[in-house]
Amino acid sequence: MTKISSILSLILLLSNSAIFAGGTNSSVSNKSKLFFGIGAGEGGGAHGGSFKSYRLSYQKKLSHNNKYNFDYVSDIGFNFWKDDSRLSESDKQTAISDLDTSNISISFSRILRKYITNNSFVDVGIGVSFHNNDSMYGSDMGSTYQLENRIGLGYERETYRSIVNFFHYSNGGIKGKNDGVDIIMLSVSKFF
Repeated sequence: MTKISSILSLILLLSNSAIFAGGTNSSVSNKSKLFFGIGAGEGGGAHGGSFKSYRLSYQKKLSHNNKYNFDYVSDIGFNFWKDDSRLSESDKQTAISDLDTSNISISFSRILRKYITNNSFVDVGIGVSFHNNDSMYGSDMGSTYQLENRIGLGYERETYRSIVNFFHYSNGGIKGKNDGVDIIMLSVSKFF
């Protein structure tokens, strides 16, 4: 029952409505943005290691909360994680997960964006991601679906935006194995 209520709560959070953000502000731009990010990741568990991460992301502002002055943003991302290193021979003997650990995923997230100056902001978000592989460099992620949590610090001007994000992927304890993966990523975009 806990799994079902967790999944229903997440679906409600990710639904495409402005309920949580408290309405819209027509004076604030609703431009959609396309981002490209490059990052470095670290796997969890006994055999977790480093890998490269690439992300193409599309963001759209859903609404603006006038009372608390934050934006409610939708994010759809396509990720490619590339493991250039390999497990040592001794680690291969004890690693539980698949040793072919490059990974492709699609993610759907909702972000609360709070501007701390006219150009600087903080992002906090949660979402779901679906992967083609349940492991990364010997880390057993437990399933091909994961929760995607993020916190970021960004800066934007009229024609560009850059964000440094910390992402954490985990199955939230829904499956037995849950090593998790962390990624620090720099994303940049040019507005057209």
